[in-house]
Amino acid sequence: MKKTLAAIVTAATALGSAPAWAQDLQEVDVLTPLPRHTAWFPLIVGEALGYFEEEGIAVNLVNGGDLPATAFLENGQVDIAALDPSEVILAEERGFDFDVVYEVMHGAVEGIFVLESNPAESLADLAGTTIGIVGESDRGLLLSALGHAGVSEDDVTIAVLGESAPLLANSLQTEQVSAIVGAISDFVAIRSQDIQIKDVLPPEMGNQPANNFAMRADAIGGENEELVQGFFNAWAKSAYAGLHDLEATRAMVMEADPENWVNEDLGTIFLEAAQDLHRPDGEVFGDVRHDVWQGVIDEMSEVGMIESEVSTDEILNDHYLETANDFDRAEVEEEVQAYKDSM
Repeated sequence: MKKTLAAIVTAATALGSAPAWAQDLQEVDVLTPLPRHTAWFPLIVGEALGYFEEEGIAVNLVNGGDLPATAFLENGQVDIAALDPSEVILAEERGFDFDVVYEVMHGAVEGIFVLESNPAESLADLAGTTIGIVGESDRGLLLSALGHAGVSEDDVTIAVLGESAPLLANSLQTEQVSAIVGAISDFVAIRSQDIQIKDVLPPEMGNQPANNFAMRADAIGGENEELVQGFFNAWAKSAYAGLHDLEATRAMVMEADPENWVNEDLGTIFLEAAQDLHRPDGEVFGDVRHDVWQGVIDEMSEVGMIESEVSTDEILNDHYLETANDFDRAEVEEEVQAYKDSM
C-alpha cells in the first residue's frame, strides 16, 4: 500500500527536507466562523493526509471578527466565505452578486434540546412553557421553529440563559425551562453534565444548509480557476475521508484541536455530530439543493425578512461540483487506512 502524502511529509521532515510541492504552495483565503476546529474536520483531515498540499494549496483561514462575512467577499479580501442561507439571500436582495458553490453542512447547526425523558415530540407540545435560549442570536431560530409548529410567540415565555454548562443543565433538570435553543457546542456542554437530551427541532428545518462556501460570481472561472478547483476537490475528498473511519478522524482532530478533547467522550460526541452535518444527502459532496433553498427563501419572505423575489438560480452555482467529486473513493479509504496503521 502506498504511503499517504502526510507520511511522506513526516518522513521528509525527519530527514531535514520536504517535498518540492510542499515548498511552493499558493494560499487560498477562506473566511470561516471557526479556526481549525473539530466542527470543521474536513480541513484538519485534508491537511493531515496532504490533500490540500497535493493541489499546491495552503489554506489561510481568515477571522471575520464582528464584521459581516459578506463584506470580505465584496472587498475581495477572501476567495471563499462560509455564509449562512440568510446572509446569501439578503445579499442577493441588496444587489450583491455572490454564488453558493458548495454546501458545506447539509443540516442545521442549531437545535432545540429537551430532556430525553420529556414526552414532548414536537414544539407544539411545549406551548405554555418557558423555553431557554443560550443567547439572543438563538431567538430567531426559536421563533421560526415555533411558526413551523403552529405555535405563537405569545404561547411561550423566552428566557436568555447564557453559555454556562451547569446552568443550562440545571435549568432543564429543575424544569425551569422545558427546552434550550442552542448550537452543537451547547448540546455537548449540556451532555458534559451527564444529562441525556434529544432534539425537537422541526424536521423540515433540520436539513437547512449552513456555512455554505460562497464566491463572488465574477471570480468563478477566473484567473485562479485551477487553484479553486483544487481546493474544492481536496475539501470533498477530505470530507469523505473524515466520514470513512471515526477512529482515524478522531486521532487527526485530537491533535489539531486539543481544546475540544479534554474529555474524549465529549469530543467524540462533538465529532459524531459534526460528521452528521458534513454528510451529504446523496452521493454528491457539496451539492447545492435548490428545493431546500427555495424553502428558506419562502420562509424569509413569509416573515418579512425579504421583500423582493429571489431565485435559487441566481444564488446557487454547481460549477465546481463535478471537479470536487472527481476522486477515487477506494483510494481515499486506502490512504485513511495507511494513516491509521501508522498511528
